[in-house]
Amino acid sequence: MPSWLRSLRYSVPCSALSAERERNSPVSFKNAVSLTCFCLSLLFGHVAAARNLVIGTISDEPVKEARVFLPFAEYLAAQLQDESITAGEVRIARNIAHMAELLRSGEVDVFVDSPLVSLAVRAKCGSRLVARRWKKGVAEYRSVVFVRRDSGIQSLEDLKGRVIAFEEAFSSSGYILPRHTIATQGVQLTAMSGPRAARPAEATGYVFSGDDENTIEWVLRGLVDAGAMSLNGLKKRAGDDFGSLDVLVQTESIPRHVVSLSPGASTEFTAAVQAVLINMDQSDEGRRILENFERTTKFDAIPDQTLDMLEEFETPVTALIGGN
Repeated sequence: MPSWLRSLRYSVPCSALSAERERNSPVSFKNAVSLTCFCLSLLFGHVAAARNLVIGTISDEPVKEARVFLPFAEYLAAQLQDESITAGEVRIARNIAHMAELLRSGEVDVFVDSPLVSLAVRAKCGSRLVARRWKKGVAEYRSVVFVRRDSGIQSLEDLKGRVIAFEEAFSSSGYILPRHTIATQGVQLTAMSGPRAARPAEATGYVFSGDDENTIEWVLRGLVDAGAMSLNGLKKRAGDDFGSLDVLVQTESIPRHVVSLSPGASTEFTAAVQAVLINMDQSDEGRRILENFERTTKFDAIPDQTLDMLEEFETPVTALIGGN
């Protein structure tokens, strides 16, 4: 118990009772009790307002992801004490609908994820994009659809009756962005149970590989005809095999990751979080936390032209992935 509360607890009532004896006035005693109750209500009202800062993301590896996010959450919490934040914690959602519900209910304060997933979440709950994350030193990226150079595939039209491998259903770079791009160019896609399943005659089949390394390996081995991922990821992971691949199409560039806040976040809280994020790379401790947070370089404001582009993506992206 704080020393000032011990003082309040004992000295105020005793002094009030002493005054009561001297003046024999019931009104003075009532005033002392009222004062005590008022002070205690202020104390416990303050305690009730104090809370943890909850950082969230979506992943099918919750334990691994929570371990990555926790130091970042604790750092933000330490910088937001003036906002009655006492500690940081992490919440991993199963999918888009789950994260939207956590943000809507206030169980998650800050959501960090890829921009297209964040747009789908925003469409369901009204969360707000407030910053751009330079993950692994990259502010923005573009995705590509690629094939083996000796495949004979020259264009997206040639994918009819063939199979393309995406990474996973909530990957912006490995599914949502490239699928949206090729769909706008008239490619009809149909889901397949696996790469060896019967191929559709009048459409392009697609499967999920689980990770980018698998996508590249499946294309190189001829298990699938095409793959999709970020251009930087392809160059890095293909290594010496990059020269044996051709890029069929490139998407527009979008932010690597973005930060969103719950729809109930106040203007003051929003400004405080943005200030902490944008200033992280200005201190030794902040840079250390950023480096350990998947080699994040910094956070900055999302450029207006990028926000405008993301606005255009929200409706088609949400329709594509269905908010699941």
